[in-house]
This record gives sequence, structure tokens and C-alpha cells, in this order.
Amino acid sequence: MATKVRRKRMVLWIVGIVVLLGATAVATLFWQVNRVQRAMTDFIVAHPEDTAVVTYTFDENGNLVEDGSALFHNADTPLVVASVMKTAVLAAYAEMVVNGELDPNEAVSVAAWERFYLPGSDGGAHVAGLRSVGLAADELGFAVDQTAVVTLDDLATIMMHFSGNAATDYLLEQVGLERVTAVTQTHLPHHTAIHYTLGYALAVFNHEEPFSLVWVQAVQANVANGDFSDLDRLIDLYTNDVRWRQAQLDFMGSLTSQTISGAEMWAFQETAVQLMPQGTARDYAQLMAQVGSGRFISAEVSALMQQKMETVPADWPLRLLYFDRFAAKDGTTAGVLALAAYAVPKRSALRGEHRVVVLLTNRLPLTLFTQQVQFQGHYLLPIDLTQARTHFARLRH
Repeated sequence: MATKVRRKRMVLWIVGIVVLLGATAVATLFWQVNRVQRAMTDFIVAHPEDTAVVTYTFDENGNLVEDGSALFHNADTPLVVASVMKTAVLAAYAEMVVNGELDPNEAVSVAAWERFYLPGSDGGAHVAGLRSVGLAADELGFAVDQTAVVTLDDLATIMMHFSGNAATDYLLEQVGLERVTAVTQTHLPHHTAIHYTLGYALAVFNHEEPFSLVWVQAVQANVANGDFSDLDRLIDLYTNDVRWRQAQLDFMGSLTSQTISGAEMWAFQETAVQLMPQGTARDYAQLMAQVGSGRFISAEVSALMQQKMETVPADWPLRLLYFDRFAAKDGTTAGVLALAAYAVPKRSALRGEHRVVVLLTNRLPLTLFTQQVQFQGHYLLPIDLTQARTHFARLRH
């Protein structure tokens, strides 16, 4: 009898310890989430000119619902959106597929796709994309099997699920810059021109002018005036000149974490990324609300975009813990964290409502940027914003 009692007590102690450890882990998790959210909110409050936030409830037509939970912070100032601009590329692709102008099952050789791949410039997105279609990568990140074939739709998925730059550029080549421009002019009217991501990467990491601030600023001035000839020259050399391409690959291979770290290099990269497209939070919020409601261009176009954006593998924890429905495209580059999303919260007073949230932050200092990237702060703060909770209230006031 005494033995049974001792065993029972031991079991209860073990269960109690497990419960305690679990509760502690959950409490630590929520403390960490709040800490990261608060740090991002602090930056937004302190740097209103370099940040933008828009969030609101939208109806079945994608229009704003006046329910007291809308927030517009610096909504009409164009800021660098980084890879969020791939949403516009997806829109052009989806429209052409629906119209029968592109075949999503069209075969694409890996070699043709990888013409646009620059090792070390995409945070491993290309390698992740290769892996998603069952292909192995070599030490530089190129496909081992250069005879392999994927489909055009595979590349659209890789663009949205992994933010693959090479996949984006191949799609841009097929869709045409004019069609993407038509999308931005109609649906993102305050957007600057979208160009090939390879051009931006080669401008930042250029073996001819390695980390030259003067050169980058000159290119930036030309781009601001609609002149992309500097970028086009670099793209042409990389994709067509074997010797130049090899010199660039050698240069990328010579870079180390020490080479591209430090305050001076961070300042250079922050300036260089201003080459990239800029858009406003209000425009992206309207676009995402239209996609989420099925009203963007057509129901068929919206459905294709929803399918790509609501199935990102890395977003499953958000859907599991916070949202019944979640779709987003983010952007990450030096000093820039951005997100455009729509979501249906699982809890709070806004449970079951369709919410849109756009967060744009530029010129984040290195320490804060590193923290926010590590903990995905540009995803964590929108959790609060879509539910109109603590940090939403602070930004609103």
C-alpha cells in the first residue's frame, strides 16, 4: 500500500514538473514575442518618417469597414518594400495565366532559370527552392543536375514561398516588365518602377566597383530618374559574358561575414538598398484586401494569388496559433523589414474578421535589425496589429 502511495506521489510530482516546465516555456515564449513587438513599436514611434503601418478590417468587396480598429501611420510615404514587390510580379503572372497568355505547366530548364542566380545574395532562397522541387545544390547553390526541368508554376511558387530572386527574374522575363508596370500603375499607383532583382544585387555586390558608395549613389540617382541602364549593363554582363560572370562569382566567393559586417559596411548597404522599388503602405493594403476578398482583377486571378500566398510552408505556426487564414509576402534586406498580409484572427474582439496589415520599416540600425530578423519581428508585430491589441493602441495614439 505504501509503495503504491509513493508511486502515485512520484507520478504526480513528475506530472507537476512537466506542467510547470511547459507553463514556464509558454510564459517565456510570450515574453519574448512581446519584447520583440515592443522593440519594433519603439522604432516606429521614434522614426515615423522611416516607417509605415496600415491595418484595418475589410468586407467581402475588399473595402474598409469602419469598426474603430483601423490604423494609418505614414500610409502615403513611399518606402523601400524589398521583396514585397514580388506580389506585383505574381499579380501579372496570375492575370496572364488566367487569360491563357502563359502556360503554368511550361517546362523551364534549370540552366535558363539559374542564369539569374547570384550566389550569396538571397539568404539561401534559391537553394530552398531547388530543394522544394527535389533538386540538390552544389557548394555555390547551383543545381547539381543542370539537365533538370521545372515548370513555370514551380517558379511562381518558389518566388512566393521562398522569395527566390532568380525565380522572380525568370518570371519577369516571361511576363515582361511592361505588364508588371501596368499592374503597379493600376493597383499600386505610388510605386516606383520594378526591375530585375539581379540588377540590384549586382549593384550592391559588384566586383568592378566593390562597395563604392560614390558609384552606388550615382546609379541610385539614375534609377530615381527612371534610367536603369547601369543595372541593365550589369545584368547583360552577368548573363552573357562568361569571363565577367566568373569574375563576379569569384568575388562573391571571396566575401565573408567579416567582409560585409561592421558599421561602415552597414551604412553602405543601407544606402545601396535605396535603389530598390518603393511603395506605400496604403496601396499595398488595398491590393491585399482585394486579393483576400477575391476582388483583385477577377475571382480567378485572386484565387491563384491566394493559393500561392496562403500556403507558404514557413507560415504554418501563425495559422496554427493565431489565424484561421493567413497570406503574406515579406521583404528583408539591409535595414529593411516589410510585410504585406491579410489574415483572419482566431481570437480577440476581431475574431473571424478579415484584416489587412502592412508594415514597412526602413533604416533599422544593425543591432535592432539583427534582433528582428532572428525572431521574425515583422511577422510578430502584425499578430498584435491584426487583433488591435497593445502595440496597435500605442501606435494609434
